[in-house]
Amino acid sequence: MLSKVQISLAILSILVIFIHAETVCNGTELSVENDAEVGLLTEKPCTKVYGNIVIRNLHSPKRMPNYWTVEELYGSLIVENTTNLGDSVNLQNLRAIRADAFPAIVVRGNQGLKLAIGARLGLVSTKNSITYYFADNWPAYMTESQHYTLFMASEKRRPIFVTDNHFLTKQCDGWYYSLWTFVFGILCFVVSVALIGISIYGRRDEKKKIL
Repeated sequence: MLSKVQISLAILSILVIFIHAETVCNGTELSVENDAEVGLLTEKPCTKVYGNIVIRNLHSPKRMPNYWTVEELYGSLIVENTTNLGDSVNLQNLRAIRADAFPAIVVRGNQGLKLAIGARLGLVSTKNSITYYFADNWPAYMTESQHYTLFMASEKRRPIFVTDNHFLTKQCDGWYYSLWTFVFGILCFVVSVALIGISIYGRRDEKKKIL
């Protein structure tokens, strides 16, 4: 008879296989050309997608959880001509993009789009000379962390960005850093004086013991 431990391990193994099972989809199953096609998106929890994912001509926020499970994309991600889509396109679990003829990511002609690509993205490759294409979007900004993620994920040592975006950064408060520099300088001075005093006092004690 199987022991309880063996049965538990068998059940756990089955659960692990089930949880990490791959679901292969075609890019067309996750592509939409207009608002009416959103309801036709596949309901499968796609983890590996072959072919381009094309999202265009959508207006207003949509409930599209279909992209959350995508981990690998063998094609390009293209988002064009959308309005106020917000963060409806959420690809936080995307780990790799292996594109072919087009840039790996093409985002153009969108208003109010917050494309959610997380730090899990670790590999981006494409046969196209351009790695990323971002243009004619509003607001046209990219945070430094987003740029860093895309730059480091690229298989190319020098990925090419075609973009009219600007970095969204905060201006440094000079007085804040000057204050901490002053405090640190005073602290170092006090510690140095204390160490010098201790060393001199120690030498005096040694001389008294010798005498």
